[in-house]
Amino acid sequence: MNDQMLTYGRVLIPLAIHVLFFQHAAFAAGWWFVGLHLLGLLLMPLQSSPLLLLVVAAGFGSTVDAASFEGGLFMSSAVFMALAIPTVNRLLAPREGYEITDHPTVSSMGLQWFALRCLLLLSVHHLWMFGLEAGRWDLIPRAIGKAMVSSLLSTGAFVLVLLLTRRQRTTR
Repeated sequence: MNDQMLTYGRVLIPLAIHVLFFQHAAFAAGWWFVGLHLLGLLLMPLQSSPLLLLVVAAGFGSTVDAASFEGGLFMSSAVFMALAIPTVNRLLAPREGYEITDHPTVSSMGLQWFALRCLLLLSVHHLWMFGLEAGRWDLIPRAIGKAMVSSLLSTGAFVLVLLLTRRQRTTR
């Protein structure tokens, strides 16, 4: 399969699945937000420009907002996460930098790298989203707890999804 089409599929399929199946899902009494559309943002190429990341994040967030009748909560939190992606990528970069063939997946960069990157970026996203959702200062501690629990569970789910869907390399 063409690498360009594979990249688009990796990014757009989680958005479609989220909008069609998980937009109103609440797990663990609201303590776990399954933001499957965020997996699409996490799988954007490592060499993506910050402007492209912001535009894609705004598009993804507004699509989820429109599907769930929210007032911009998902778009603002997706854009906030997209702002953090270049910083986290630089923070986790190998000493010699990323290769042009590196993809932000478990099979390309390793389980530890992907899980740490996913946890950091989902924590940024969820802290922003649950903080805005709380709306009052006395609910902020609960929002931080929800954000951390949701980030941990979502990281585990995303790692599991990538491990189950990765292609096995065949040797001849």
